[in-house]
Amino acid sequence: MSEQSKSLGDQASEKVEELKAAAGEQIDAATAKLTELKDEATAKISELADSVDVDGIKTQASEKLADLQTAASGVAAQASEKLAEVGAEASEKFDELKAEAAELKAEASEKLAELKDEAGEKLSEIKAEAAEQLEAAGQKLDELKAEATEQVEEVKEKAKGFWNKLFGK
Repeated sequence: MSEQSKSLGDQASEKVEELKAAAGEQIDAATAKLTELKDEATAKISELADSVDVDGIKTQASEKLADLQTAASGVAAQASEKLAEVGAEASEKFDELKAEAAELKAEASEKLAELKDEAGEKLSEIKAEAAEQLEAAGQKLDELKAEATEQVEEVKEKAKGFWNKLFGK
């Protein structure tokens, strides 16, 4: 085999290696982007979960209840009719606060579930996009391999023809 044939073969091999490296870089970039988006989604979910302050709501309800109980104690010195009235009012207010706290907790849980669903959907979209990019990179690599193979065959045919011209076979 002549030096020119070896050189063309080496060039084709180098081109295939360059194409492999480029495809690898595309795959690495897609993987890095997927990881970055996953980390962002996880941070947002954690951030939102931290912003739901169930203990704060319980503390507010406890403070309101304590205020009502203090008011009821002050009124206890008054007539028993007034005491029963204030006790009923305090109990009603407590039930309202309890119901309100339950609603707030339910709303917070629902919002957290929605955010988790959205994050899951976004992650699925990101995975699908990464899979598409990976598939496209694979197809491109296959195309480049086929092209390189075709070029190598052409070079072989040209070298064979050149060989036959030189040595008359």
